[in-house]
Amino acid sequence: MTKLFLLFSYISVTAGRKRQCASSAQKYVNMNYYVVSVFLIIAYTIYFWLKKKYSYWSDKGVPGPSPLPAVGNFGEVFAQKKSPGQLVAHFYRQYPDAKYIGVYQGTRPILILRDPELVKHVMIKDFSHFQDRGVSLSNGEIEKNLFALEGNAWRVLRHRLTPIFTTGKLKTMVPLILKSMDKLLDYTDKIVEKNVDHEIRSLASKYTLDAIGSCAFGVEMDAFSEEENVYRKVANRIFTIDLETRVYQFINALFPGIIKKLGLKLKRGNLHEFFLIMVNQILKERMGKPKIRKDFMDFMIELKEEGHITRKGDDSTAELDITDVIMAAQAFVFYAAGFETSSATMSFLIHEISHNYDIQDRLYKEISTAINKHGGITYEALNDMPYLEMVLDETLRKYPVVGVLLRKCGAEYRLPDTKIILRKGDLVMISAYGLHYDPKYYPNPEEFNPERFSPENKSKLPSCVYLPFGDGPRNCIGMRFAKVQSMIGIAGFLNKFKVETSPKAKKVLEIDPKSITLMSKDGNSVATLLSYKHKSTMPKFYTAKSVDHASRNSQDNVVKHKLLNKEKLPNSFWTKGCHVKERLMAAPRSFSAASQTGRHFPTIRSWRLENIY
Repeated sequence: MTKLFLLFSYISVTAGRKRQCASSAQKYVNMNYYVVSVFLIIAYTIYFWLKKKYSYWSDKGVPGPSPLPAVGNFGEVFAQKKSPGQLVAHFYRQYPDAKYIGVYQGTRPILILRDPELVKHVMIKDFSHFQDRGVSLSNGEIEKNLFALEGNAWRVLRHRLTPIFTTGKLKTMVPLILKSMDKLLDYTDKIVEKNVDHEIRSLASKYTLDAIGSCAFGVEMDAFSEEENVYRKVANRIFTIDLETRVYQFINALFPGIIKKLGLKLKRGNLHEFFLIMVNQILKERMGKPKIRKDFMDFMIELKEEGHITRKGDDSTAELDITDVIMAAQAFVFYAAGFETSSATMSFLIHEISHNYDIQDRLYKEISTAINKHGGITYEALNDMPYLEMVLDETLRKYPVVGVLLRKCGAEYRLPDTKIILRKGDLVMISAYGLHYDPKYYPNPEEFNPERFSPENKSKLPSCVYLPFGDGPRNCIGMRFAKVQSMIGIAGFLNKFKVETSPKAKKVLEIDPKSITLMSKDGNSVATLLSYKHKSTMPKFYTAKSVDHASRNSQDNVVKHKLLNKEKLPNSFWTKGCHVKERLMAAPRSFSAASQTGRHFPTIRSWRLENIY
């Protein structure tokens, strides 16, 4: 009886387990069915959403390459296989007969203009519809700079900052740039004595960093020091796209405008904090004192003392409060533009003339003649160097530092003589790189030929096919400063040294796809052998002898101030704290016409960083 009971119990339990397993299996199947169904619904929704997004240009009859899901046509940029300038130039070349091309950055439609007449309408004639660049990703403080600002804030700031770059202002900056040039020549002397090849980009970047530090901020940046330098670190970091920026760019491309809607702020590795501290220190030193240097920071301090700045338009008046945050953002963009544009252009120029000795010899003859005529390198002497300007222009054609220009449509706009209507917020791209290499405008574009920019040939170029600094009201505000800075550096350099190709040098440079601006992939690719052209009789433009007696005495009265304390900045910037020494120095008088009339330059105030730890 007991055995029968146990057998019955076993059968009952086994049957129950089978029913339970069957029930569990059914639940598992049902769950999988629901998961698969939800997945398919989401997949189909995304598919039809992307299909609708990516049919925007084809529905309008606009030619263009087929996009890929999520990344659109900019997958190679997101993967850092091509720079934006390279990729947009590639699209430009793919459609030689088209006036415009439709592409997608993520899911955002972008119209690339190929026709110079359409470019002229967007950048100049119909500028009121395309005032903004559309490069601002977030609401970050560092994006409140002149390059990225939009609307009335940009209008009022551009209006008030323009006077910084008048001819008169540039002339006052020449002595400061000459001092940096002297440092460049001294540093190069040491390289020549070692009889070794040297990478030109590092030379040019030291020179431009020193010059922008002096002309914009009155800060001695020790650019030619071999020691670890926070200013060089910051300069290099500016033009490296960090992970945070790449993530923001991808999200914003997939869902345009979402970064701003979520209130996220792009920090760029605490770069804004660095410039905010630097600006605050300079304000502490200069506020309430006479504006001696008349540099960028003096000008910004004058605006800050006004409290807010205004610009009257036809229908309204725009206002902008000048806060420390706004000043730091402008310091960031002036620092970046003044350092990068000129150093890249100078290194590309020297690379080209190292392979073109006839151009180099002609440059030397013109430069030495102008220097002898004017008693040195002056603003007037630069005007007597037309061939140098031609060579510089050809360098900027072949190597446009900013290869692609961006404009955002501010109101509904029909492209002239087309059926294409742009909506508010649509983006337009112009490929400076593509236009500069178009054989219709520049025959044999790969050839380095300064004669393209002779007065006669330059006058024959169509409008808006030469765009190294953009065009129209939103062109580069520091264009003239960049050219003066580059011409002074090149003139001083070539008057003393000749440049020969090195066995390590590459004739055709590889462009770095990871850089924001146009930069060679391998710095050594512009390595050259430097040797004396002659024992130059060019005067030393900025030496102790050119500083008057009173100023030399004042250098003994050194006042130390805290600057960029290591407690205030992340450790990633540096390992040593710094103090600043305030020095009073007179501008050189030996090189200009002013010295011939007995007039003296005003005393110039500058600061020099000194490690104290």
